[in-house]
Amino acid sequence: MPEHIEASPITAKIKSHNRISKIWFIPFVALAIACWMMVDAYVNRGSEITITFANAEGLEAGKTRVKTLNVDVGYVTKVRLHEDGIIVHVKLDKQVSHLLNDVSHFWVVKPRIGNGGISGLSTLASGAYIEFVPSIGDESVSNEFVGLEQEPISAVGVQGLRLNLVSEKGDSLSIGEPVLYRGFEVGKVEKSTFDIKNREVHYQVFVKSPYSELLTSNTYFWNSSGIDFKADTEGIKVNIGSLESIISGGVTFDVPTDLPLGGLIDTGKNHILYPDKDSVYERRQYKSKELMVLFEDSIRGLSVGAPVEYRGIRVGTVANIDSTLTIRTAENGQRIPVLIKLEPARLGFSDDESSIEKVNEFFNTSIEQGLRAALKSGSLLTGSLFVDLDYYAIQSDSNLDNLYNGKPVIPSMSGSLAQIEEKVFAILDKFSTMPIDKTVSNVNTILENANKTILGLNEAIIEVKTLVSNQKTQAIPESINNTLEKLSTTLDSYNQQAPVYSEIEESLSQFQQLMREIQPLVKELNN
Repeated sequence: MPEHIEASPITAKIKSHNRISKIWFIPFVALAIACWMMVDAYVNRGSEITITFANAEGLEAGKTRVKTLNVDVGYVTKVRLHEDGIIVHVKLDKQVSHLLNDVSHFWVVKPRIGNGGISGLSTLASGAYIEFVPSIGDESVSNEFVGLEQEPISAVGVQGLRLNLVSEKGDSLSIGEPVLYRGFEVGKVEKSTFDIKNREVHYQVFVKSPYSELLTSNTYFWNSSGIDFKADTEGIKVNIGSLESIISGGVTFDVPTDLPLGGLIDTGKNHILYPDKDSVYERRQYKSKELMVLFEDSIRGLSVGAPVEYRGIRVGTVANIDSTLTIRTAENGQRIPVLIKLEPARLGFSDDESSIEKVNEFFNTSIEQGLRAALKSGSLLTGSLFVDLDYYAIQSDSNLDNLYNGKPVIPSMSGSLAQIEEKVFAILDKFSTMPIDKTVSNVNTILENANKTILGLNEAIIEVKTLVSNQKTQAIPESINNTLEKLSTTLDSYNQQAPVYSEIEESLSQFQQLMREIQPLVKELNN
């Protein structure tokens, strides 16, 4: 058995110190990371903006993304209702915050079918999203935006010119239709509005650079949509454009061939949108001199815009036909006032006041020499009329009107149609003065006598037919032939030298001559 050893007591040493336990490093590290994340989030935080839309179709908080060039740059945080529409709160990444300014655009991308085609089909699977088009420039930074109803027709940031066109018809163009120059697309129709006060349609068109350099002060615009059917004083015209223009239409611009290119175009004024290319030449607005013509003839077929021609050369346009049908009573009868405009530029003169005075002096002198206005038919097919200025033989100028409603008056003459009507009526008057009843009575008497004569001929023909069909009449030729044969036999028995023979021979010769003459009659009777 081992020997018991008694152990000495162990004394614990207690030593105090102020060191922090290592376990506390974990909270400190976590706090540091949190602070770093907060600072980083603050430094790299994006912009919070609001976008106003007309409706919230396709938008959902927390899900709807904001994209630019198909890259996510933010998301919708909240959608709320407002009196101005739908307010959408969006949080964008910092990388695009500096691109927010007054010209930035937002719109909802979703499936659409329109003039520009079909778009947004990719959203059928992924859902609608907000497209953001940034802009780099000196514009002021903004956090409030108004969303577009649809994708912009022209890409944002593309250089070019925007012009305002004015038309009287609202069905001429649609948004998204092309702007063409000699058949080549150089722009788009971006916007259309209606001016209630002036009853006009305003179209905003965009021509992208460098084609915007084609726009000059003498540029004219016209509608090139579809098929153009025209019936005027020159007849019927049908112009068919390209297949694209038939389907979608468009605007065409160019400088007319009778004008120089001109200087820079004025983008601040309204430009007229003409209905077709011909109207650019026919309805172009020049400086003009207004005159009146008082017509005695019917003005049916004469319309505003009809040409005024001087010996076949267009010198003006019919500006107005008195809509109130104010009829002026004069010694020559009742006349209808028609306002015309003489346009010197159509004759090759400069488009200014000096040319107007020259043309005015020329026509004043010509009126004294017999210049008159008359209505003439431009097309018998359509019945359209135009005003023709030409010289006529006149007898007296003492009763001419010099002014009407403060405007000079060009004397008028009856037109070619009125002259034809007068001749036709004169011929009808001659017919009306003829003794038609007496003539018809004499003709009836002649016809009755002719009928009696024809009846007598019919009776004679019947009698001849009866005589010819008689058997005794048909036997006459045979009896004559038998007699001749017997006579010939008798003559053979006579001496040819005897006097009787000579007489008989002579008689037979005469008889043969007679028979030859009778044969046609007999043949006819047989027939």
